[in-house]
Amino acid sequence: MRNDKRLPDAELEVMQTIWSLGTQVTAAEVQQHADKDWKMTSVLTFLSRLCDKGFLSCTKEGRQNLYTPLVSEKDYRQRESVGFLRRLCGGSVKNLVASLSDAGALTEQDIDELRVFLDRQTH
Repeated sequence: MRNDKRLPDAELEVMQTIWSLGTQVTAAEVQQHADKDWKMTSVLTFLSRLCDKGFLSCTKEGRQNLYTPLVSEKDYRQRESVGFLRRLCGGSVKNLVASLSDAGALTEQDIDELRVFLDRQTH
């Protein structure tokens, strides 16, 4: 399923919790494993919104709903990364790395890891 919607931070956190838990989860599992201390009503609201946006499907099993991701974490991350790069750096990876470097956000280890990664991509 192709979904071009960008998630607000709270909904993204819910999706990250679901992706980390596996294929089908309950609202109680999301609440229990989320990094935030959300009330159940908030979790249910987020889950409902994610279903409406096409990120989750919901099936009723007995007395509880099971939520299944329709968008993979990898697909969402790739799409958001490309969108971020386009919006903020005009699509230029060089501009992104330069901004990170100028801000002092890159360590020597980061630079070494980038070199290794780029070497693997070109060979």
